[in-house]
Amino acid sequence: MICEEFRETLEHEGHQVDCALNGKEGLRKIQANQYNLVFLDSSMPVMDGKKTLERIRHFSPVPVALITGFMPESKEKEILHLGAMVCLRKPLDLDRVKSLIHTVSRTVRN
Repeated sequence: MICEEFRETLEHEGHQVDCALNGKEGLRKIQANQYNLVFLDSSMPVMDGKKTLERIRHFSPVPVALITGFMPESKEKEILHLGAMVCLRKPLDLDRVKSLIHTVSRTVRN
């Protein structure tokens, strides 16, 4: 349900959005398609966000934003060290999400 709300909001802003319901499905989609930005939830079923990020980094440099309800500073540093560009706190600040998308889009175009 959250994924669909996220999709609707971003599609309304003119972005193409694809959703995966768990980390393994997300990995399959990332291997099969090209994305400008990936959002991972830290507590996804089947494979959590950290493990999914670790696996993504074996084959793709795609920018990743990790979404979390709560994360100690030490864990956030670990996630950033693994290659996430940012950790976003729930509830999501949609203006921050839109700004992040805009920044990544500008980088991809250049």
